[in-house]
Amino acid sequence: MDCTESIEETKSSSRIASIFGLQNPTEEAARLVKILAILFPSFAISFQISTTFYMIFIAETLGGDYITGLTMVGVLVVVSLVTQIIFDYPTGALGDWIGQRYVIASALFCYSIAFWITSQVTPTTPFPVFVTIYFLMGFGSAQESGAFQAWFDNNYKIAMPHDEDRKQYGVFWGRVGMIWQVSSTLVLIPGSWLALVYSRQWVFQLQAVFAMILALAALRLIRDLPGVRDDSEEKPSLREYGGILKEGIRFLGSSRFVTFIILGEVVMWSTGPVWWNILLFPLYFTYLLTDVAVSAFRTLVFLPEAVAQERSGVWSRGFEPEKWVPRFRILQFGGFVFYVLLVITTSIFQPPSLSSPVIPVLDFPVESLVPTALIFLVFVFTSAVGGFAQILTQRVMIDVIPSRIRNSMYSLQPTLIMLASVPLIALTGWLVPMYGFPLTFSICSLVTLAGALLVRKAFSYPIPKIEEVKVARGEETEIEKLEVT
Repeated sequence: MDCTESIEETKSSSRIASIFGLQNPTEEAARLVKILAILFPSFAISFQISTTFYMIFIAETLGGDYITGLTMVGVLVVVSLVTQIIFDYPTGALGDWIGQRYVIASALFCYSIAFWITSQVTPTTPFPVFVTIYFLMGFGSAQESGAFQAWFDNNYKIAMPHDEDRKQYGVFWGRVGMIWQVSSTLVLIPGSWLALVYSRQWVFQLQAVFAMILALAALRLIRDLPGVRDDSEEKPSLREYGGILKEGIRFLGSSRFVTFIILGEVVMWSTGPVWWNILLFPLYFTYLLTDVAVSAFRTLVFLPEAVAQERSGVWSRGFEPEKWVPRFRILQFGGFVFYVLLVITTSIFQPPSLSSPVIPVLDFPVESLVPTALIFLVFVFTSAVGGFAQILTQRVMIDVIPSRIRNSMYSLQPTLIMLASVPLIALTGWLVPMYGFPLTFSICSLVTLAGALLVRKAFSYPIPKIEEVKVARGEETEIEKLEVT
């Protein structure tokens, strides 16, 4: 009976792996896919459920109304950003040192505490309590940064040695991206409904509980295959941790390809924090005016983006990274063409008047239909292209970065991006109120163009492949009988 159940479980895992694009998966690869297929949607649902109103709640609690509280929210965002800058790379190296599951679980514990404190704040709560919330959020983000990707990539190389061109790997991440997008989208409306029926604080408490459960699940499920860690039986030493920190920094100059690809992506993505923290929601509200309209637009955008994300994983098999990554980086979401199209749109179309008639249900101002439709098309097209660029880049970097320092490198790059974005955030925060969107988007387009040219330069050099692939022969003893259904 036990043998029959084991066979059925193996078949079930293999079917899931096939759905995610893996052909002839090993037993270890099927288990990896099954774990990630369960954890990723759970993460998306748990953390996206309050994104529509989380910042609004903080701003209103601090200032009495959304606009008045935005100034203080800006200070809190800086606290979170600085925390990430300080801890992102050290915690990435910590993941390489002791294992990704510990830093992921620690990140989730931080999120859980932050959500619980958020559920307790009132207008009379001292400001240092809000600083604590954003510090915990930043510290959690720093620990989580790159950890899942590093864990999966390290183990995938061991579990799927026959995927030499990494095309199956690309299909897999395309479908994971689709699952993330769909899960994130479908939870937006239920989250708003729960906040309406019970309260926003009740939703935050629910998130705190979910985060704690996910932390315990991460400790149980996220384990390394034999061969990922040569010294897995030995207790890690502090000297080893210091060595990983130094090795990650040295790796930046290990080859011209590595130097230019990382530098190019840092420059290109330095506009990302500007977009998410300064530009995105003001752009939404400029043309859509109300919370309902913004939520409806986000839902309409996310669904085709999810389909495009899945297709990018499949269709990317027909593209060679060396030739197409530089081209896609020019066209991608948050890239040169993206910002140029937004410059044109915001220059031609003025915001609607407050008295503009609206479309029922969606609450879209009629005067905004054309610019909103254009922005929708820009978002969907460039997101699809960005999916191609990211998957093709991942296919290359999985064999370039040594497993020993993978988490470190996946964390170091966001740290450098945030450092580069600080002056841009200061500049654009001053430019938008004075000169509007067109000038700000123009500056962002030039920055991303410089980054894309550096990426193109990187692919003009030979691509180094660091490690020989070892074949897994079994899981760690601790997880041989682990059930993840």
